[in-house]
Amino acid sequence: MKDAFTQRGLDVDALLAEAGVDLSQAEELDLAELTDGFSRAWEIAVAKTGDPAIGLTVPTHPLNSLGVLSHVVLSAPTVQHALASLSRFTHLVSPTATIDLHTENGRSFLTLSIASGRRPVPSQRYDFYCTVLLHGIRWVTGREVRPIAFQHPGPEPADAHRWAEAFGCPVQFNAPLCQVEINTADLALPIPTADQTVADLCERIATQIAEQQGGSVSIRVRQALMKHLSKGDPRRETMASMLCMSERTLQRRLTEEGTSFAELVDEVRRELAQRYFQHSDCSPTEITFALGFSDPSNFYRACKRWFGRSPSTMRCTN
Repeated sequence: MKDAFTQRGLDVDALLAEAGVDLSQAEELDLAELTDGFSRAWEIAVAKTGDPAIGLTVPTHPLNSLGVLSHVVLSAPTVQHALASLSRFTHLVSPTATIDLHTENGRSFLTLSIASGRRPVPSQRYDFYCTVLLHGIRWVTGREVRPIAFQHPGPEPADAHRWAEAFGCPVQFNAPLCQVEINTADLALPIPTADQTVADLCERIATQIAEQQGGSVSIRVRQALMKHLSKGDPRRETMASMLCMSERTLQRRLTEEGTSFAELVDEVRRELAQRYFQHSDCSPTEITFALGFSDPSNFYRACKRWFGRSPSTMRCTN
């Protein structure tokens, strides 16, 4: 983002300050606040340049901001391996976005999700992420890779041909999600800098960093549930949005980790119920709503299943 703004002659620090984004405090911000700040920055950039296509600005170096992930990408044997690794670790460099690569009926799709906050996500953020991804593929392969089609969630601009020219494929605006269809054959393209030893080392480093940050999806879901259960019965689509990924991606990632959303909700509720019974004076009704149950009878049945006893009996025993 800073690269794109600088290329257009914008004072990046001043613009981010105007948008209320303090990158030194980014880790302490709520995800909604952070994504709203970035959205506001793009809106200001559009206003200052008068160019709604600013998100199509080609990055000086598409891998420049990836850190250790740049080595993961460069050492991967093929485009598919590189994108799969990038998909796993995107949150390390971009906490407000995730990408997902999947194949369906022989067709391959790259889906981009950007965390929603209190304000709509501007089109330019989708433009720039996809521009960086596309030019990153071209840069690491040395090939003029062009997508087959681009489904864009933003409104159709007055000069839509600029987007078709930039991506080299038909662009469908007002789509339900941001999705780029990639030629499956292009996923098999080799990366000339591939090195399996380096790839294994970088994967281990990225995995360690992810673990230190609670990077597995199941851990992130558990952490989010701990914070938000009291707000009501958790829904998978809501959780997916909070973690900045599609519902399908969330389900698939959890399956890969040997669990499911329903199992995690049940586990977290059981753990919290045990804590409430042992370390608080909350009544069964209070615990019911603290765990996000909509009806005390649902908590009663869950309690009998977990502990073999009713909430009242658990309360008295503890």
